[in-house]
Amino acid sequence: SILILARPFFPVLAPPPQHRLRFPSSCSGSSVGPAMATMGSGASTGAIALRNCVQKSLAFSPALSETSLRVKSLHRDALRSVPWVKRAYSVPLPEREMRKLLSSAFREKATVADLHQINRLIALGRMDLEETLMLWKGESHVMQMFDELLEKEEKAASAPPTFLDKFYDGK
Repeated sequence: SILILARPFFPVLAPPPQHRLRFPSSCSGSSVGPAMATMGSGASTGAIALRNCVQKSLAFSPALSETSLRVKSLHRDALRSVPWVKRAYSVPLPEREMRKLLSSAFREKATVADLHQINRLIALGRMDLEETLMLWKGESHVMQMFDELLEKEEKAASAPPTFLDKFYDGK
């Protein structure tokens, strides 16, 4: 019997080379691929990516002046991830609405002045974003978050509560 090796009719794509970026021990000490480095750092390569990675890996900010950079960085990362989250979790809202809801959630906390509370909120926000981007959440979790934000927005847009509304709510 003759064995004939036929070439497939579709092109075989070789996997991309696995480039690795090394970050200092303050950035979890592990090597990450280019996709994870750009997703988490906010910059494609170089010193900016390294600076961002170190900044985002800080456990807490020692001064209020340093928290604003971390809050803005978290806000930008959340807004940049909206198109991907919309596709990954099949969110029926338009991207513009999702961004508006996320920004309103950040604005709600703008009056927080306690350093420890701000650091806690930043850490929780980073964890929440990581869980979402790593697909550790289900669609129901993401939809529940956006539903709650929509309810808050609708409640704020509605007429101010009357005495009876406050009484029924137990306030």
